[in-house]
Amino acid sequence: MRRALSATARGTAGLAAGLAVLGALTYAVLLVAGFRPVVVYSGSMEPTVPVGSLVFTRNVPSSEVRVGDVVTFQDPYEPGRLVTHRIVQVIDRPAGLAYRTKGDANPSRDPWAIALPPTAARTAFHVPVAGYALWYAKTREVRTLLIAAVAAALLVSVLRRIWGKSELDAPEVRGD
Repeated sequence: MRRALSATARGTAGLAAGLAVLGALTYAVLLVAGFRPVVVYSGSMEPTVPVGSLVFTRNVPSSEVRVGDVVTFQDPYEPGRLVTHRIVQVIDRPAGLAYRTKGDANPSRDPWAIALPPTAARTAFHVPVAGYALWYAKTREVRTLLIAAVAAALLVSVLRRIWGKSELDAPEVRGD
């Protein structure tokens, strides 16, 4: 029974580690391919993009942005805050194009008309729930927990090697 439980634990740990490595590699490949992750903190785009999703955007020329596209841009009222909303209207003004946006869950459009920079962050796809991992990874408690888990794993590995070698190095005694 103990052996089966140990084998199951090793298999589960190996699977979890493999999935973590696969996730990290996929994330790195997406970054290298030009995708940028954005965590969704509010429900303004539900049900299309739920809270906690990880939206991957890709820069495109602003002239290619059309009605119906979901874009991420700087909030004109709150510097440093990103907004991911759908384009509902494109306005041709003498100063250039302006865009009206709206969250899918909001009853009315946003109170602004934005001018996008030369390249706009258009949503390519999103991964539900994955944003929570990045969201919580920024907290001090989670970082501390991760550091403690890595330290504990290293300690267990070192102790197993020490104890394993001492058992192997000890001469076998027979009571014949």
